Amino acid sequence: MTIGPGDVIAVRTGGWAAWLIRLGARIRGLPGSVNHVVVVHHRDDHGRWIGLEGRPGGVGWVDCTNYLRSPATVDNGAQPKTEAQRYLVAKAAERLIGCAYDWAAIGADALSDLGFILAMPGWGKQPPLHVVCSSFAAWCYREVGLPCPDGGRLVQPADWAAWDAAKGWA
Repeated sequence: MTIGPGDVIAVRTGGWAAWLIRLGARIRGLPGSVNHVVVVHHRDDHGRWIGLEGRPGGVGWVDCTNYLRSPATVDNGAQPKTEAQRYLVAKAAERLIGCAYDWAAIGADALSDLGFILAMPGWGKQPPLHVVCSSFAAWCYREVGLPCPDGGRLVQPADWAAWDAAKGWA
């Protein structure tokens, strides 16, 4: 796995909520191996990749070491990005540090997984006030003008995994 700043990794975590997210993906016919997304930001003084993630406590920093060791982790490192675009994705991610969790989108994701057709209002031109991990990454990419999975606030981790596998940027 070759990653750099601005790349997105889709990862597998533990717990019942993670299991439910993976189950929802399988119901939709998408990869059920991941349930969380991180935007890679930089290497620290020890050479560890540090990322930013949307989580219930708000967008914040995370050490990516364990995520990168997992065979379930997938990434979009092969997606063409200039160094300037990588920098801009990382800066866009920084702008959302502390951004609250989008509980409404989580509920809508669950209903969508069960086959209900839902529409969620978009973010408009301003930075979002609420995000989940996968929509956080999608917003950063859209902000920079890079291709990413469709769905706005309803982009899920499995959408990133399927998009990466299909090289959706091509």
